[in-house]
Amino acid sequence: MTDHATIVAAIHRYCRVQCEKDREGWASLFAEDVVQEDPVGLSRTQGRAQVTGPFWDNIVRNDVQIWLTDEIIVCGREAVAIMACDIGPADRRRRLAPVVDQFVFDAEGRIAVVRGFYNLG
Repeated sequence: MTDHATIVAAIHRYCRVQCEKDREGWASLFAEDVVQEDPVGLSRTQGRAQVTGPFWDNIVRNDVQIWLTDEIIVCGREAVAIMACDIGPADRRRRLAPVVDQFVFDAEGRIAVVRGFYNLG
């Protein structure tokens, strides 16, 4: 069952496994047919294999460190998380904030849709 506590725990884990570069932990968060838009309007990835393959490789390559900056808002099986992240190699490292991720969870508590909103400029 997907309830408030399950969703909040999954989003905390989403941040933690990204920072720890834990590919298996990352993969376990997603439904098989997940849709990920990150950033919305510019990049759309579909399916666990793609999210845990090329998209994941980009996270590792850019040494993404992401963390929550505010309370997670949960409504039914959906949630919004306000975050910030540091991204890029040491000589070009930058902070993106705010990062707003919108999540939709399936009945098993896995991420079915995640959409990332942030300014690239």
